[in-house]
Amino acid sequence: HETYYPTKNTEQIQSIKNTIKNSSGRGEIHQSNPRRGEYPMIIIFGSTGDLTRRKLIPALYHLYEEARLTGTRGVVKDAMPIICVGRKKLTTEEYLPLLGTETFIGKNKKHKEHKNDVLAEFLNRISYCFVDFSSTTSETLSECTEKLFRKYGAQKTLIFYLALPSSLFKQSVDIIKASGILDKAEESRIAFEKPFGHDLVSAQELNHHITSVFHEKNIYRIDHYLGKEIVQNILVLRFANPVFEQIWNNQFIDHIQITMAEDMGVETRGSYYDAAGAVRDVVQNHFLQMLSLIAMEPPRSILPDDIKDEKVKVLKALRTLAPEDIVLGQYKAGTLNRKQVPSYREEKEVSPHSMTETYAALRLHIDNERWQDVPFYVRAGKRLCRRYSEINIVLRDITCRFFCTKEFYYSPNIITLRVQPDEGIAFTFNAKLPGSEIRIHPEVMEFCHACKFGENTPEAYETLFYQMLQGDTTLFTRWDEIEESWRFVEPALAARSVQAKDFPNYAAGSFGPKAADELIARDSKAWILPKEMRE
Repeated sequence: HETYYPTKNTEQIQSIKNTIKNSSGRGEIHQSNPRRGEYPMIIIFGSTGDLTRRKLIPALYHLYEEARLTGTRGVVKDAMPIICVGRKKLTTEEYLPLLGTETFIGKNKKHKEHKNDVLAEFLNRISYCFVDFSSTTSETLSECTEKLFRKYGAQKTLIFYLALPSSLFKQSVDIIKASGILDKAEESRIAFEKPFGHDLVSAQELNHHITSVFHEKNIYRIDHYLGKEIVQNILVLRFANPVFEQIWNNQFIDHIQITMAEDMGVETRGSYYDAAGAVRDVVQNHFLQMLSLIAMEPPRSILPDDIKDEKVKVLKALRTLAPEDIVLGQYKAGTLNRKQVPSYREEKEVSPHSMTETYAALRLHIDNERWQDVPFYVRAGKRLCRRYSEINIVLRDITCRFFCTKEFYYSPNIITLRVQPDEGIAFTFNAKLPGSEIRIHPEVMEFCHACKFGENTPEAYETLFYQMLQGDTTLFTRWDEIEESWRFVEPALAARSVQAKDFPNYAAGSFGPKAADELIARDSKAWILPKEMRE
């Protein structure tokens, strides 16, 4: 075991701390405020889909509502024309009721008496546009934008949001290019939902096609986990708190666990999920993004490219996965929350002979000085017994001399970043129980994000949209991050053909396959239980 000693780059750390300290607004680290009259036009592809209805339109409404009612956020206050593009032949009047506005209008209880007026103003900015995806030309899209240009004036910036399967990305870019509207704006930005591609080769081909139309600086690859407050807090926790950054290395950290457990199945996403699986759906993006933030070196600054440079270094330092470090699984019928639930192969739009994994557990190693000999364990699955996502940094017992034995019920110190459902940060330490004998019990010091900030916490898509409006790419993935992520998960994708013969191999309502417990037990460790099961 080689010990890593943190560098004494105090100027670098201080630069990061000062930038965080001087940040304003709702926690954005890097932002630029456009002048009045330069508000973007937003064009959403896939507007009749579930994501647009549940996440995108509510996020834009809440940004508009806050600006309209509080006089802040000028970026959306005076103009924000929205074109909702879809393949269904609908008028705007027919489309608007499909949004189900009652599901999001009541989020903010402030200014309740003005809600209807604000909602009416917001909906008046939405226009529906039918586009024929069977054609690479689209006069209709051009006509829709021209109509709004006449209403609001020429927009200097266009923002395209592709809430579509990645198989439609190329075609959508072709339609945008053929419409001629890119020539009518000074700047055009485009956002893509994950996954970006289906594998390394398809992602490379897709990126080549897109960058022939859009510049890399104007491409926003979405990973909504980066919009979550606790994930954004990783950099602040590390670089604004010397007590943590000084121990953030292999001298003090024993191992790190990242868990993303879901109790639900594939819901209405059976067709998509059966073509993707757990590795493509969460490991290639959510997990590796969180891991790179946890493991990165201090960047030169917290400008977007400096952060991404360090994240890419982590991804490149990941050791190639060995077959014994990969566990895949698929759920069978079981009992969850006292109800019988079907097997994955019985879900809607899923093949009855599906070999798609609904669970993945990996053991990872980062081959650099800071993380030498520190294993990272990640696991994600559907139809598990609990819904929770968290990062656990388990510290070493290097200075414990007297009470670090089983007879005292000693527990390791753990730093926990809880992403959902109860966002927060916790530290587990040992304390003496009352009594004449020395008996130790693990206690928790906890920061509860919802308790402190409540309704003032924006949803992930609100944060992501706001940063797109600002032209800030901090919370979006750069192409080299995507490329290295696909390169890393290739062995896990290949393992499906070997391990799928044992599917299904875990019951719905369980913690996952037995092999996942054996994976971590080989290193004399165990998966950390969710909060309510540890208390």
